[in-house]
Amino acid sequence: MEVAYRIYPLPNGTVYTEEHFKTLKDVEMLFDYCGIMEAMISKKGWDFLINKFGMEGLYEADKNSGWLYWDGDSLEQFICDVEHERNEVAYDDENDHKAITDFCESTHFPAK
Repeated sequence: MEVAYRIYPLPNGTVYTEEHFKTLKDVEMLFDYCGIMEAMISKKGWDFLINKFGMEGLYEADKNSGWLYWDGDSLEQFICDVEHERNEVAYDDENDHKAITDFCESTHFPAK
């Protein structure tokens, strides 16, 4: 199952599956990529991560990453943020990598 998609390396990007997530450090790496708009997590991917690591584990990984976590945010706030990501941002169609790449690239400002 596809957990997440990262737009790099171009042109095909990287598909992350369950096998890529053995520890919370692996999740932290994914959250780092999400934080710089290089990766997106699928709805099924969120379900997998929540079932495997629990919200508390994901919260700890996110505190280390700093993607969704803001200084002083609580576990309850993190759960709300994850629900928003899962329900409003996460993708369903595992064949929609082009749209994800276009979206992620459109959020980066060109270097000058």
